[in-house]
Amino acid sequence: MKKVALFLFLTGLLGRAQGWQNNYDGPLNFNCPAGQSISSITSENSNHHEDRRWDFGCQATFGQSAECYWTNYVNDFDQALLFECPAEHVMAGMSSYHNNYFEDRRWRFYCCRSPCVTRDCHWTSYVNSFDEYFTWTAPSRSVLVGAQSYHQNHEEDRRWRYKVCVQYRC
Repeated sequence: MKKVALFLFLTGLLGRAQGWQNNYDGPLNFNCPAGQSISSITSENSNHHEDRRWDFGCQATFGQSAECYWTNYVNDFDQALLFECPAEHVMAGMSSYHNNYFEDRRWRFYCCRSPCVTRDCHWTSYVNSFDEYFTWTAPSRSVLVGAQSYHQNHEEDRRWRYKVCVQYRC
């Protein structure tokens, strides 16, 4: 019984020690392996750095082609962000850089063609409050296609919500 308790304790510690894709105040450059799209997003805020660290999970995506591209930056510092990959595309990567003067990030996204995405889409509610750790996972059989956030200066943080669409075998 003690071995089981120790195993569960250590598993919990390892699960909490995320493999972050960036350091606070550092650049973030992440994209899923070919044929996959982002299926989960985890982020941790630091009030000391006034920034977030990010980690992502990926899932196999039906019919995804090698036709992928990075967008330009889609927001300015301290401004709202609203982005959707084009129709029949999924989000397979995110990139950003932090500016200490604005205590904010500019974002760009990696979109890949996938004709197996339906038009049955919806926006989630906001997945975080300001200064809060969060983990978001795409619903079963769904793929990430968009992101929306807004920045609040007195919090020096962003709230996020995501757009998902149902995928099907094609």
